Amino acid sequence: MFIKTFKTSKAELVILVIGLLCFAATLWYIFSPKSGTQNTSANATTSVGQFLINARTGTDRVNFLAQFGWEIDDDPLEARDIIIPAVFDETFQEYNDLQKPLGFDLDKYRGAKAKKWVYSVKNYPGIPRNVKATLLIADGKVIGGDISSTGAEKFTHALLLPADRAPKRVSQTEL
Repeated sequence: MFIKTFKTSKAELVILVIGLLCFAATLWYIFSPKSGTQNTSANATTSVGQFLINARTGTDRVNFLAQFGWEIDDDPLEARDIIIPAVFDETFQEYNDLQKPLGFDLDKYRGAKAKKWVYSVKNYPGIPRNVKATLLIADGKVIGGDISSTGAEKFTHALLLPADRAPKRVSQTEL
C-alpha cells in the first residue's frame, strides 16, 4: 500500500482556490441566460414596442395582424423565401423607413434570409378587395411588413392604419 502526501504552502492553496473560483465563474457566465437575449423556443413571447411579434405558425401571423385591427384570410396568397438586400436602394430605404415607427428596422437583416408572407385583408375601410398585408419573418419573428393595395387606389403604408383613413366615429353629442 502506498500513501502519498503533498505539502503546500498557504500561497499555493490561495492560488488554487482563486483558480477554481475563476473556473466556476466562467462556467456560470457561459451557461447562464444573458439579459437582452431572446428565448427562441416556439413558446417564447417576443415583442417590439407594444406588439407581440411571434410568427412561427399561421395562427401567430393572424394574431399578429389582428393587433393592428386587420382581419385576413387564414390562407396566404403567397409564401416565399427572400433575401433582404445587403445594400438598400432608395426604394428599399423608403420601405425600411416605413418600418421604423413601429420599432422594426431591416438594417439589422441586410443580406439575411427571411420569409415573405402575403395575406388578403378583408376589412380595409372603404376598400373591400385588392388589399394585402405583407409580413417579413426571420427566425419565427416579424421583422417588418406593410399594407398595400393593387386595385384602382394604389398605396403602401405601415401596418398601422393611417389616421386619415380611419373610419370616423360619431359621438353621442353629434347625434
